[in-house]
Amino acid sequence: MTETRLPPGFGRRGMLAGAAGIALGGAFGSPVMAQGARTLRVRFGSDISQLDPARIFQNENQSIASHIYSGLVQYDQRTNEIVPDLATGYEVSADGTVWTFRLRPNVTWHKGYGAFTSDDVKFSFERVLDPATGSLYRGQLAGLREIQTPDPLTVRFMLENANSGFLHKLCAFNQGWIVSRRAVTEIGERYSMNPIGTGPFVFERWTTGNEVRLSANPAYFGGASTLSEVVFRIVRDETAAAIALENRELDIFYALQTPEVIERLRRAQGISVLDRPANNTVNLVLNTTVGPLRDIRVRRAMAHAMNRRALIDGFFRGTKFEATSVLTSTFQEFSEDGVPRYAFDPDRARALLREAGVSNFRFEITTVGLNPFDRFPVALANDLQQVGIQATVRVLERGAYVQARSSGNVQSCITAVVGPPDPDSPLVTLYHTRSHPPGLNTSRYDRADALLAEAARAADLAGRRAVYARILRQTMDDLPVIPLYADRLFIAHGPTVQGFVQNSLFTVNVAPVSLRSA
Repeated sequence: MTETRLPPGFGRRGMLAGAAGIALGGAFGSPVMAQGARTLRVRFGSDISQLDPARIFQNENQSIASHIYSGLVQYDQRTNEIVPDLATGYEVSADGTVWTFRLRPNVTWHKGYGAFTSDDVKFSFERVLDPATGSLYRGQLAGLREIQTPDPLTVRFMLENANSGFLHKLCAFNQGWIVSRRAVTEIGERYSMNPIGTGPFVFERWTTGNEVRLSANPAYFGGASTLSEVVFRIVRDETAAAIALENRELDIFYALQTPEVIERLRRAQGISVLDRPANNTVNLVLNTTVGPLRDIRVRRAMAHAMNRRALIDGFFRGTKFEATSVLTSTFQEFSEDGVPRYAFDPDRARALLREAGVSNFRFEITTVGLNPFDRFPVALANDLQQVGIQATVRVLERGAYVQARSSGNVQSCITAVVGPPDPDSPLVTLYHTRSHPPGLNTSRYDRADALLAEAARAADLAGRRAVYARILRQTMDDLPVIPLYADRLFIAHGPTVQGFVQNSLFTVNVAPVSLRSA
């Protein structure tokens, strides 16, 4: 016996319309047909590098992918509710271990790669699970035992145990984006920068260090965009990007970071500055298997040594929030109950180092060469030096940073934990042994697996909250990762932009946008 469960947004009307093949707006409201040539110009601060969902990493890559790919379900950009995408409905078995999805008919892949079917879904998730793929997201699908395809429009997931958060794993983000078996197989090694999806925009070209161009998909099942194309332009300097926005050379300024530029654009005529708490903390990950970092007293000393409040108030001028764990208050499962706090206390830090018998400890912080990550760690290194830790900062370009972090051989790294409003996403990434290098558990922490499995088995939100609170208490006590701040996403746009919705995933998605005359 099965019971039908509908997530928020899966109303009766949506179910029936989807089953009949009528185009739905999904999270974007009623579809509108394209009217004339309209180009939207979006600022990126960094280049892209990888558009394969199994291996994707970095906000800019994820932002591009969100326009190209679809998932079985997706997050509503405004509310974070789970709403339909490629699936029109689903059923869960009474014991919670079998999830059956009914797929939208008449969906086609970009660039003539044929019809979307359940086989593509099976291929996409099995590819993530295959160790040969080297996916960063294998840990997100822990407990997925088998995928069945009874017919082209039905896909069934068999789990080892019930998982109340499983729907999050299938949302259109990272491992949840569906790829075409035929396209991946035929394009081969070149696929990572030649993506094929079913989404509202088609990948056209990437000019290294300059721009990415997408064209509207006229056959998109959610209705064609009023835009004809979207150009993501790489403008690294924020002041230059602000001037371009003021001069109407850009339409959207993605990922404002510099406080002075935020204030400038707030004062600019015709410019709207949006901000929203993000599902994102920025953290110092400590490799707990090397040298003095094995000692919990050393890790706690480092937490007491770093003046994180001064970082937020001084360097960031109040544009960030305090972080008490790797989860932010945007998560329903967030808790501060009993979670250890580490006040700025250099004397306590020195005492802990003496207890541990550690002196003249040479410590290297590895970070990425992007604003602000290439600058603020210097202040943290200075704080550590004041208590006797010989701290230095190593700045790497994006590709070298990802390689160094995933190798697991760094002493530490600065990392943002960006993703969907699913607590498992950051917690599995940072703490599960299935995410050990080449995954992103660079601390090599190994004490959270059982608790994460217990949280997945929880029958309701109250049960999930209770277990996740235990996870937060334990990980903040063991301190393999030191939260530095909770992020706040700032985006600005010009007066011609209509319908833009800022999400909490730290990405930019312009699918609902239209342009009006200036």
